[in-house]
Amino acid sequence: MFKDKKLYLFLGVVVLFFGFLYRINFSVDTYLLFASPNYSYVREYLGAGRIFTWLLFYVMGLIKIPHIAMYLVSYILGIVLLTIAIYELNKILDKYIDNKFLSILISISILINPFIIELWLFIESGIMMLSILGCVEAFKYFDKYLEKKKKKNLLYSFIWMLVAAFSYQGTLALFIALSIFSVLYRSKKFTDFIVNNVIMGLIYGLPTLGNYILIRLFSNNRVGGSFNISNTISNIIHSTKIIIGGFGLVFRGAITILLVASITLVIYYILKSKSKKKGISILSVIYIILMIYIFTILPIIPQTGERIAVYPRTCYAFFSMIGVLFLFANKKANYKGFMLILLVLLGMEFLSFTRIEGNRYRVNQLDREIILEIEDKVKEYEKDTGITVSKLAIYNLKDSAKFYDRLDDRLNVSAIKERPSGLAAYTFFARRRLEYTKEDKEVYEQFFKNIDDDEFDINQVIIIDDTIHWYLY
Repeated sequence: MFKDKKLYLFLGVVVLFFGFLYRINFSVDTYLLFASPNYSYVREYLGAGRIFTWLLFYVMGLIKIPHIAMYLVSYILGIVLLTIAIYELNKILDKYIDNKFLSILISISILINPFIIELWLFIESGIMMLSILGCVEAFKYFDKYLEKKKKKNLLYSFIWMLVAAFSYQGTLALFIALSIFSVLYRSKKFTDFIVNNVIMGLIYGLPTLGNYILIRLFSNNRVGGSFNISNTISNIIHSTKIIIGGFGLVFRGAITILLVASITLVIYYILKSKSKKKGISILSVIYIILMIYIFTILPIIPQTGERIAVYPRTCYAFFSMIGVLFLFANKKANYKGFMLILLVLLGMEFLSFTRIEGNRYRVNQLDREIILEIEDKVKEYEKDTGITVSKLAIYNLKDSAKFYDRLDDRLNVSAIKERPSGLAAYTFFARRRLEYTKEDKEVYEQFFKNIDDDEFDINQVIIIDDTIHWYLY
């Protein structure tokens, strides 16, 4: 592997897309991890069913690795694992795609798809990339099983899906997205198609079920509760619109146009081909689209509530659809059309990812500047009064702006506008451990009632006795 030049090509591509993140930048959850006594927040990863994330940060916490080193270890691990994942996928696809450049483009576009960027914005990105690698390896052995019918390959596929499931659940539909191609390619009869689908479903479903059970054991608030079919259907429809729109990550609207263009082009090449099984090919395209969509949406169902959260990181596999469709139709196509779409897609991703990565760093810096400005005011107050400040009361949290308008970015949330990450961010930057206290109605009426600011001002912070009263614009 290490003598293959392709490995270093893929390493260069990964660094090109995500190299900007070498500069330390944190998500809201990262502050909770770093600010918790003895990294006790790491138990939350276990409650989320992410055993490998828990293990990595638990070990690093035990040996007291500094914050920056923890970030860099995970970041470098992510770079390495994603590179290996693309390399491994490309080796598989080379068997099915005659044009090696198209094989390279499809391998990259399936794994570095528009939704991967959010996975890189968390400190546990290294383990999230392990989940992607796990799905690719599980697909590799499932494909080998369908080709050679050796049962040991099913075991290997299952083990790798366990690794993927207990690393991060949001990527698991990638296994389905890749494996449906093998099911279609290797199934000679309809009965083979049914049996192979069942096997694929079991390899996906059993590790997923095991992970679900672990979450229920450690954290009931993440899944479960009363099931309301009308709310679920409503949320699935709402989520579908957001997913197809690409969350506005890559040039709002353009990614949807590319998806529609890709499906149209695949169907056009099928109809134009000399194949006598055009109808079956069209049904296969529909099958690919529906399976990827269904397994992307599937994790929404166990959630409850009137509004269900859906994020790019939990829908990662959806935009692998373009690459999978091109993989399926590559024998019937003019490669140039596929190449053009993939190059445009990757080009738009690069420009968008660079902007998002830069904005994440700027959000961290703006949060830091605001907190340190408040801390300067606190220190001056303590010096003048001799009173030690130890409490924080937050006002207007629910209605405050979660983003910095100047950045025009709705993916990078300000940590100080989230509870409890705001307190954790204050602890991290100011090195002062505060505790939350309730709002004071008299303070609100006297100081904050008429505030209508659209950016931070130090006058939004009032200190009374041992408490910081902070109105969030």
